Amino acid sequence: MTEALGAYKREGFPGQKLRVVPRLIVRSALSTPVTAHLIVTDCGYFPHAAAHGRVRPKGAAQTVVIICSQGHGWAEVNGTRHLIGPRQALIIPRRAPHAYGAAPGDPWTIWWLHLEGQLLPALVDECGVSLQRPVIPVHALDRCTGLIGETIDHLERDETRSSLVAASGSAMHLLTVLASGSGETAVDDPVQVAKELLGADLREPLTMEELAGEVSLSASHLTAMFKKSTGYAPMQYRTLLRMQRARVLLDTTDRPVAAIASEVGYDDAAYFSRRFSELHDASPRAYRKISKG
Repeated sequence: MTEALGAYKREGFPGQKLRVVPRLIVRSALSTPVTAHLIVTDCGYFPHAAAHGRVRPKGAAQTVVIICSQGHGWAEVNGTRHLIGPRQALIIPRRAPHAYGAAPGDPWTIWWLHLEGQLLPALVDECGVSLQRPVIPVHALDRCTGLIGETIDHLERDETRSSLVAASGSAMHLLTVLASGSGETAVDDPVQVAKELLGADLREPLTMEELAGEVSLSASHLTAMFKKSTGYAPMQYRTLLRMQRARVLLDTTDRPVAAIASEVGYDDAAYFSRRFSELHDASPRAYRKISKG
């Protein structure tokens, strides 16, 4: 593995979710009908995973599925390096030597699963994945991340057989969605693509005209479609995403308000504070002091 991973972290990211099924339960599930075909052994969600990375010179015991929803990362699989960005999936077959990590300047947000089971080789093959092509496009990002979210929810509830079967069902659905889009060149509907572009990098400026151009519509047509689907105009929606990210940073870090403002795309901290206050009836500093949970 060529990437230096000494300073990288395996986990521990603000807002993350992480579930690991005890290996005794996994072994039992692999000898039981239904879950023998497919079992989720690990799953998680790592938002804005700065300094994230793993290296496995002998590969993993499971097939690894990673979906990047924001930011960028890299992977080295079987000696070949690949770059990974939003709306892409990395699928690494079991025992394949690999390393992967977040891009230093624009760390990825990832949803991920580790899987075992008799059907995996065929499902991975159906997705069009090989050691030479471990990165594939994701043509239904919200649907795919939602299915991983369901998987996490099932395993957060407990590790009974019913939860394991439900998690397997969500994972199976995910792989079939990835497989059904593996040969497509068409993208999602314009609203879906616009939503993903609006959330791709909250720090970067993006005009309505630029957004409309990306989906080959006029600004007025896209705005009408977007409002019908979400209830918000595109730039209102982006403000909501920025404020959502700001709340996470206020709740999970002690970074200054000005630094958080910059992180979510506001060069003027005072203007950010005014917009935040309008939405939350509290300034960022006051919000930080509110008891939550």
